[in-house]
Amino acid sequence: MRVSDVEALKNWLDRIGSLPSYQEDLIDNAIWNLEHGNDYRAEDSLKTMARNYRNDGDSNAEAAVERLL
Repeated sequence: MRVSDVEALKNWLDRIGSLPSYQEDLIDNAIWNLEHGNDYRAEDSLKTMARNYRNDGDSNAEAAVERLL
């Protein structure tokens, strides 16, 4: 997983209107952790995002995050 991949996902989620602030915080945290060499924490943030999307019933966004993982 690369920073550019996560940034592209963030841009796509924002464009389709599926990036509420609590999800944006998680994806920003994932990007920061990737930039600082902590892949585990980045993956954990993205897994939390996927779970949140599942709970919200947003299957398209959930699938996109899962693909990245």
